[in-house]
Amino acid sequence: MSAAVSSQSPAYDDGRTDALPAFRCDSSDPNPDRQAIKMPNVNECQICGAPAPLITGQSDGVAGYRLLRDPWAPKPSFLDGNLHFSCLSESDRNGLFFDEFTRMLRAGHEEIESLDGSLPPLTRMGLGMTEIFSGAECCVFESGVADRWMVVKRNGPWFRLRLDDITELARGADLRSSSDVVPYRLPVDLGSDVRELSLASLLSVLGVADRYEPDVVEYEAVDYYPPKLLLEYVARAPLRLPREAVAFLTEYVQDYTPVSYDDEA
Repeated sequence: MSAAVSSQSPAYDDGRTDALPAFRCDSSDPNPDRQAIKMPNVNECQICGAPAPLITGQSDGVAGYRLLRDPWAPKPSFLDGNLHFSCLSESDRNGLFFDEFTRMLRAGHEEIESLDGSLPPLTRMGLGMTEIFSGAECCVFESGVADRWMVVKRNGPWFRLRLDDITELARGADLRSSSDVVPYRLPVDLGSDVRELSLASLLSVLGVADRYEPDVVEYEAVDYYPPKLLLEYVARAPLRLPREAVAFLTEYVQDYTPVSYDDEA
């Protein structure tokens, strides 16, 4: 299996692999709201709190600087970390997430209210995409600066597509994710033998086998760096797009003109 360096995702693209440590303020801190604050572990599912290795179509992440309000946090917070798509699709708050996430996709740079309503407002960096399809099960968004699309299901999960992907869709092919190398920080050291584990075994050791579908994933461990608990792997998974998205994109690509950079200096 050939592997390439992982491309940055539009939603979670700051390249972080380390979880943020628990943070506790000194008892003399004049701001009591800052005391006993536990920072989020971005490598955990922000819904269930369990480890959440990234596998396209089964889990993904949202970076905190996107300033999406976290519908699962007990206090006003911005979402920062990974999500199991199984948890997301089953959550009774996935509609709130869908509204926030798709607003961020459409927006350019926009001012949004801070968590406590204080001034000045915060500036969010959206992706400036255009909604080109809205169906019963999903919406499709298109970039105006690159041949990129996002399919977002109304119950939360999302898929990133390139021109090659929708061209393959039009040919009737079954899509799979790329062979990019994905870094993930494990919660504990599983030893050098972690590279010998199958995906099903790895997920079982992490206690999250029921949140994934490992049997449909082509998995290969690439490297493991014990000091950072950093596991690098390739996981090619099927992209199970909603039928309405497949039908729309199959028709759409017939008349699509790829983005041209000829006029750039």
